[in-house]
Amino acid sequence: KNLVGDADKQLQAVGVAGGDIKRLLEPALRLCNLDAESNGEFWRHQYGGLALFLSTEREEHFRVPEVFEEQVVVAHRFHVKPLLRAVQRDKQYCVLAVSQGGVRFLDGCRSGLSERSLEDMPDNLQAVVRGDHHKGFILHSFRFRSNAGDTAVPHGHVESNEEHEFRRYFREIAAAISDTLKEDQRPLLFAGVAELFPHFREEVDDSHLIQQPLSGNPDDLSNEELHRQAWPIVASLFDERRQQILDRWQQAAQTDLGDDALEDIIVAANEGRVETLLLANDSRAWGVYQTETQKVQRAEEASAENYDLCDCAAVETLNTGGQVMIVDDQKLGDDGVAAIYRYAV
Repeated sequence: KNLVGDADKQLQAVGVAGGDIKRLLEPALRLCNLDAESNGEFWRHQYGGLALFLSTEREEHFRVPEVFEEQVVVAHRFHVKPLLRAVQRDKQYCVLAVSQGGVRFLDGCRSGLSERSLEDMPDNLQAVVRGDHHKGFILHSFRFRSNAGDTAVPHGHVESNEEHEFRRYFREIAAAISDTLKEDQRPLLFAGVAELFPHFREEVDDSHLIQQPLSGNPDDLSNEELHRQAWPIVASLFDERRQQILDRWQQAAQTDLGDDALEDIIVAANEGRVETLLLANDSRAWGVYQTETQKVQRAEEASAENYDLCDCAAVETLNTGGQVMIVDDQKLGDDGVAAIYRYAV
């Protein structure tokens, strides 16, 4: 409620009429004023942070695992930079948990996994095999070996019919996930019996596939336990990729492909030339970018007319297919921003 009050005061200060303020803030007030019984579900399932975006045309809210600094921004554009750490690519991945008994496709981030239903995903191995009965393929029961002796976990030796059945199974799984992997370019972690991983790798586009599987029978693991075991694997990959990007920035900074001048970066972002934008977590620079003249006008503080130019650079980079990475421990120029360009001009 305090933030809604701050928004009310800021809107009054820039001359917005009282009736318009009431209509604009009504969705936020509605959330604040819900009684304990009716708002229980909404407020009990918050993550670390809640972001609310309101305009005369739309209202959106996002719950994310990151904890935000409390702030209200009244401007002619939405301020999205606080969300970037939660959605940046080096925090997003997916897990494919596969056994002969079923398949789970899960979207992952640092805080957890959430299961997603995909069209055409086979229910299990037996369902795929039943579809091939007219071809004479029969599912055979089998056991997997471990160092401790025979167990109910799959065995390292897969006989010919079984190998064919699993290849068919993996082929259908790969087809079901292919569009998703192409669209968002997230790394994919295979969770399943280690002996089956090479067969799955042959069927899927392995440019997205993490080469270290999460070995074991995933049927025994909840989504929470899967995340606990998966995160160290993907975190190591993300750390490696992050360092590669920082190394590329150091190299680009010695040429025309690197820049840490905010004004130049905003122009380049609007032209679609920014491949990767690096932002310090506390970067902030107020002003206005005039698209007609390609000029940046700086300001001492935020206002309804002035906005965060770092936020502007991030939005334009994302709008033109670039990536944005928030970093905490790097010197990125006076404004806490740096860019790797797709090409020099």
